[in-house]
This record gives sequence, structure tokens and C-alpha cells, in this order.
Amino acid sequence: MILDSFKIHSAIIQIHYADAFLIWDRAGELNQSLSKIWPDVKVAEGVPQQVTLSGAGVKIQTGFDKSTITVSGEHALSQLKVRQICDTFEVWCKTLEIGELSRVSTRVTYSKNFESLGNANAELLALNLVRWPETKVFDQPLESERNGLEVQYRFEDDDSFSVLRLKAEQLKYEVDLDPNVFDEPEIRKVINRMIIDFDRGLLGAVNADKFRMDEWLKGYQHILRRDIEKVLKAQA
Repeated sequence: MILDSFKIHSAIIQIHYADAFLIWDRAGELNQSLSKIWPDVKVAEGVPQQVTLSGAGVKIQTGFDKSTITVSGEHALSQLKVRQICDTFEVWCKTLEIGELSRVSTRVTYSKNFESLGNANAELLALNLVRWPETKVFDQPLESERNGLEVQYRFEDDDSFSVLRLKAEQLKYEVDLDPNVFDEPEIRKVINRMIIDFDRGLLGAVNADKFRMDEWLKGYQHILRRDIEKVLKAQA
């Protein structure tokens, strides 16, 4: 199973609904309830259309017509985080009196680090998802480790969609600190990684009272693990 060598990097859960005018009247009550679920979060931004709570590894955006939870780190879908996500969903529906959802989606990114971008690209290319040229093209050298590809598969009907993306990338972090305060005034870090990104959602009317977020997240992971090899091996 390809996912066994990857770690969860982040998870994004989003719901869409009709205009929730109650957000203007109940923003304080809502944020107080969410702060009990996520004890470390603080208000990062408050505008008429959206209130954002932010803490270590989590951002919660409660909006006029959509709300989003973003959780970062390899424990983004741990039992604790799933429970917090479910409780947040219940607070949204109860406080904003959401009876019907027009969309529910979850997007999880899995990552695997490599010593070089070339190694990350090599692992992705080895999956044989596309035909790679055998001769020099566009006046670019074939041996450059910066060569790479991004692959996306999209499956959709009237009721749901699933999008699978794979890519290799290099991230560079550069931070300059006050030399009078820090012993090391510069932080330079390079991360080379391969990404597997799976986005799945329900389209159309969903009864919010009957929707079970815990079952949705469990089913999301089951479907990904069940079918990802079918997509990748079909290209071999």
C-alpha cells in the first residue's frame, strides 16, 4: 500500500450551506463553544462574513455560507482530532441552525520526504502515470533534478466527486530573526517531498441532522485506501 510510507500532512473539512444570518447575532456564543472544543485557539480575524479562530496546528473559519476546519500534522485525523471535528460540526449546525448542507468535503494531504528533489521526482516517475520523453525537449536537459510532473485524476457525478493529485515539490523556508535576541539569526530549511492529495465531497442537498461526520471521515479514509492502488496500478 503506497500510503503506508506516507504521513498525513494536513486535513481540511468544509461544509457549505444557505446564508446563515445568525452568525451576526451568535458569533460570541459560537466562538465560546468552539474554544471549549479547541482550548488553545484564539480569535485571529473577525469580519462580517467570517470569524477565524487559530491555534497550534488548527484553523477554524466560520463563515456566512461556508465553514472550514484545517488541521495540520501527522495526527490530523487521530481519534482526538476526529472527535473535535465532529463536535465542531455539531456546534456549527446547532448555533447557526443549519438544516441543510449544499456540500460536504474533506481534503487530506499525505507527504513523504526525500533527500533531494531528484529522488522525490524519481519515485513519482516510477509510478508510470504519464509517458516521459526519451529525448531532449523544449531545450531543457532530461537529467535535471528539477524536472517533474503533477498528475490529477478527477471523478464526478451529480452526487459526489473525488480528486486524486500527486506531485513532487521542493519547499524553501527562510526566516530572518533579530540577531540581538537570537543566537542563530537565520533559519534556512529545504524540504523535498512527494505529495498525495485526496479531495472528496458530496454535492447537492444533505440533511444536516442526519449527517454523521464521524462516519463520513471513516468512509473517506476507507475509500481512499481501498481504491488508490486501483488507480495507480492501472497505469503500470
